[in-house]
Amino acid sequence: MSSHHIVRENQEPALVILDAHAIPFEKVQELLEWMPAIIVLHSQIETVLGWGIKVDAVLVPTGEEAVWIDRTKDQQPIEVVSFHSEESAIGKAISFLQSRNIPAVNWLASDRQILLVLTDFNGDIEVFIEGTRWSRVKSGRFAKWLPAGTVLQVFPEIFF
Repeated sequence: MSSHHIVRENQEPALVILDAHAIPFEKVQELLEWMPAIIVLHSQIETVLGWGIKVDAVLVPTGEEAVWIDRTKDQQPIEVVSFHSEESAIGKAISFLQSRNIPAVNWLASDRQILLVLTDFNGDIEVFIEGTRWSRVKSGRFAKWLPAGTVLQVFPEIFF
């Protein structure tokens, strides 16, 4: 017997890809299982398009919008979200997500400093950096079954 699930828009965490190599592609596939909204930093788009998936938005520097509209024409409809040199792509991604009322996001990144920047996001986050998964649960309560011997790293609460 099969089960059927209805997935409502924004029910599953969005996926923001700042570093397409933060985790192995097999793990990325698990994050893609329920077809989340996918936002990709322009420098990672070639790798992500090579995965053969549909991207919803690409983050590009201001002034390069036309170039990226052309480079992603096979992905239409796609939203080209530009950011000025004085603002961060991460901040622009946060604004984009919040404007769409997306309550949870998975981030693929390369630098732990993102954990400090993401304090501006109002929802739950999972950040994958160099194979390590960082979780922030806004409710303050986290419960999960883990195999014996699993090592948990705790980021200081003052940052969240």
